Amino acid sequence: MRWIGLDIGGKRTGIAMTDELGIAEPRKTIQTRNLMNELKRLKEDYEIEGIVMGLPLTTKGRVGERAKMVEKIKEKIEDELRLPVKLYDERFTTKEAIEIARGMGRTRDKNLLDRISATLILKGYLEEN
Repeated sequence: MRWIGLDIGGKRTGIAMTDELGIAEPRKTIQTRNLMNELKRLKEDYEIEGIVMGLPLTTKGRVGERAKMVEKIKEKIEDELRLPVKLYDERFTTKEAIEIARGMGRTRDKNLLDRISATLILKGYLEEN
């Protein structure tokens, strides 16, 4: 059973997934408008246990417009795919992703940052649960 991690943005979504051993790995970055099709494909190809989505709370921990968008997508995924979807506070993942990308010399690669963020979201959720 595998888990999928998502870092959802207005334009792009980073996707991570656990491997056979349960280790979170970056997978790909897609256009957010293609998210449901990609998730359906992953569900067909793998035995998916659940999905973890980053919840972009404000710095004060409040639900803003971006977080409301993520909550709507969560409901759509649960309704259409019949998979459990968990939300994970992603406030600090972007900063950590930038540091990781800096170590790779690739801070300008937004697709990479999205994949790293999705991996950090998934890893953080799995470590806490």
